[in-house]
Amino acid sequence: MNSQQNWYKTFFNGLALEVWTTVITPEYTNAEVQFIKELIYNSTGSNILDVPCGNGRHSIALAKEGYPVTSIDIAEEYICNLRDITAKELLPITPIQADILEYELTGEFDLALCLGNSFSYFNYYLLLEFARKINNALSKGGSFLVNTGAIAESILPTVQQKDWIEVEDILLLSERCYHSEDSVVQSNYRIIKQGQTEIKTAYHYVFTLAEIRRLLAEAGFSEIKQYGALDKSPYKLGDRQAYIVAKK
Repeated sequence: MNSQQNWYKTFFNGLALEVWTTVITPEYTNAEVQFIKELIYNSTGSNILDVPCGNGRHSIALAKEGYPVTSIDIAEEYICNLRDITAKELLPITPIQADILEYELTGEFDLALCLGNSFSYFNYYLLLEFARKINNALSKGGSFLVNTGAIAESILPTVQQKDWIEVEDILLLSERCYHSEDSVVQSNYRIIKQGQTEIKTAYHYVFTLAEIRRLLAEAGFSEIKQYGALDKSPYKLGDRQAYIVAKK
């Protein structure tokens, strides 16, 4: 596999984790959790799968409300921190460090989450493999919630070649290019903090909304709906991201 296909295996460490942890506000996470809870019909016993879970911001919030959560991520630091929090606060979370494409997923879940733009890490065939794995792990009538900003209708009209953001004492510089032959956005990052610099490269595969809907249907999902915001407004051209809900 080339770096375009396996970049995520080595990306999530060091300053990159600190940026991604800091940039998302608690208020935004709380809004997403309220959206998630509306998808859960059995409020007392729903089993939730969070993959990739990142730093566990959704897993922790949902577990604090009593939902048992299985949280999977490839980043060792994220999972170690989540294990510490789980043990300290006695939360119903099962943290697992693994690449979901290689991990043998067991159990039955009422809801699966793939949030934070990670759905676009894989090409079409690996993404289909991932979606099928999720479908097989869901109970009948269970839902799969996907959040992504790498939909063609979202990213292509607004993609900036160069950009920078400042998060507390961290400066994140990014330079992007679009590989039209593969429909991939390549993002070259320079992360700077107090004289320390890290250089990272990420790749996000870009699919049209129709392609994602066809992929989810091929993976066994039905009743696919898409929203452009957490208020459940319909997704439209130019929306910065989409929340896609597919039922088994």
